[in-house]
Amino acid sequence: MKETRVVDMFQVGSAAQAAASLFNTHRQLKAAAVARAEQRAFASGEADRRFERDLALDAVRAARRHEVAELESRLRRNNELAAMKARVGLDTYPVEEGPGHLRESLQLISSDLSALPLVVLLPRAHGTAEPQWNGLRHAIIDALRRQLVSDGLVILHDAMRTLSWPHAGLYWNDLYGIPTLIVQTTFFHDKLDIGLGGCHLRPGADDAAEMIRNVYRHRLAAPRFWTREVVTEMNAGLPASHQLEVPESDADRARVNVDVAARAVAAVVTAAVDAYYLGNRLRYRARFDDAAALLGPAAPRELPLDSGVALDQVADPAFHLLQTAARLARRGDPAAAIAAVRRSLDVLVDPDHAVLDLPYSDRERIVVALAEAGSEYGAEFAAVLAVLRAADEDARFGSDITGLEALRDA
Repeated sequence: MKETRVVDMFQVGSAAQAAASLFNTHRQLKAAAVARAEQRAFASGEADRRFERDLALDAVRAARRHEVAELESRLRRNNELAAMKARVGLDTYPVEEGPGHLRESLQLISSDLSALPLVVLLPRAHGTAEPQWNGLRHAIIDALRRQLVSDGLVILHDAMRTLSWPHAGLYWNDLYGIPTLIVQTTFFHDKLDIGLGGCHLRPGADDAAEMIRNVYRHRLAAPRFWTREVVTEMNAGLPASHQLEVPESDADRARVNVDVAARAVAAVVTAAVDAYYLGNRLRYRARFDDAAALLGPAAPRELPLDSGVALDQVADPAFHLLQTAARLARRGDPAAAIAAVRRSLDVLVDPDHAVLDLPYSDRERIVVALAEAGSEYGAEFAAVLAVLRAADEDARFGSDITGLEALRDA
């Protein structure tokens, strides 16, 4: 009986252990299944996150590729535009050889550009090319070289295309700091307009460039204008190689008209050159009267007697007044000429007379000033007195001229 219970108890214990082991096994299996499920879920989440990151990176890479492509495209466009602008700029640059060539050429003449004579640019003419103007440009170049270049007053540059002034590229590449006169000619039918502009033409001027302004209009003369007397007057003082002949045919008249038009351009340019040097050079002898004489009856009458330069802006007002007096005398106004001579003597004594209306200086001071003025002023003073004597045909101003001659001879 007792053994049976022990056996029964042993069997019951074994069954309980087996049941507990089975329970533990099921719990372990369930835990393992849960762990595997969680691992699968984690792995799936990681895969989803990696996929999303890859998508985001792909989007960023695509955006960057697009941005780089846009930048490269913009760079290509800018380079193409810059190249096209450079080609157009070079093809249309006023100086045919390109930017900087004129400045480098001038530096071959003088490394100090401020020491150069006035630079004169002659761009090609504006307007419709018509047969009556054939040869005009060559004739203008010849006239300017003969009247101004040969005297060392200007440096002429004529290898130019048409020019619209101001021109920023031309100024900064070639003309910065260089006093330059630009001569622009425009022709239409029988009219030739002459315009002048430039840069650094006035000492101390705030504006670097001066706009082109039409200053004179020349018209072709009618056939009846060309008489032998007119042609003879226009030939006075010229070498035989540059003298005109009385035109007999339309072709002859066309050649004469072109030559006279070139002389008109040269006269206008000479007036501008005079104005420049009157403000920058002592004892400067104006050339306009000589240039205008080559035009005879066709000479421009619009130029002021004082060359259009205010006396307080003239470098040598006393010498300039003598030249003004000679011009007044030749034009039949001896009274005004004598007044200009007296004012010149006053300025010689005291420069304030150039801007102030002061009493006429006493004789002693004038004699001293004349003696100290130098030979150039003395020679010009004597020449003006001779012109005054010739102009005073009825001797109305004989005593005044005699008094001035006494100062000369003192």
